Amino acid sequence: MSDAEAGVSDAPPTEEAVGAPAGEAPVGDEASEEEAPGEEATADAEAKQPSRTAFRAAVSLAVVFFIGTVVAALFAAQQHRQLQQSRDARAGVEQVSSRFASAVLTYDYRDLDKTKKAVLALSTGKFRTDYDQNFSGLSALFTTTKGQSTATVKDVFVSAIEHDTATSIVVLDERGQGISGQRLNVDWYLRLSLVKVKGQWRVDDLINLNFAGQGPQAVPAPLAPTTPTTAPAK
Repeated sequence: MSDAEAGVSDAPPTEEAVGAPAGEAPVGDEASEEEAPGEEATADAEAKQPSRTAFRAAVSLAVVFFIGTVVAALFAAQQHRQLQQSRDARAGVEQVSSRFASAVLTYDYRDLDKTKKAVLALSTGKFRTDYDQNFSGLSALFTTTKGQSTATVKDVFVSAIEHDTATSIVVLDERGQGISGQRLNVDWYLRLSLVKVKGQWRVDDLINLNFAGQGPQAVPAPLAPTTPTTAPAK
């Protein structure tokens, strides 16, 4: 063997040829592994950011929706309350108008105090005063003529309700009898003016709309048909 061959074989290995000791990673790999955790943290932060934004947006939408729902509910409740109040007022006017018209044209000479109490209980103001003052004269007339009358209300139209005042039209039939025979008035129209007294509707004025050619006239208090249509006795 020549010296040249021996030199080649006996030359010590260079650093490039020498591998890393067993069990130790190269320096470059260690640097890569050290940088990896930082990259993962950044990626996690970037992933969490959109999810937080979406959550906040969802919460904001939920709040807006809740507020809108509450406002709509309050508005609906207010509208319902106003509508119910209007219905209640109209129903009250209709009820009092019907009861009053029936009471003022229903009487029996044998118990006229019943008629008087019924009318006074549903009236107020000037009409009530006039009716009370003039009732004794009507009572004497009905007793002399043995007057009896029954009114049947057919319909009530409420034409206006403003604050504590109202107007209504009552349509009724009135059948009466006495020593002069029987009479029948069909489709009589009475216009009533009502006011609210201590929370209750009361009749303040009454106009008889049945005098053809004369226009509406105030009905004398107490009320009694003065132009009856005579019907054959049955």
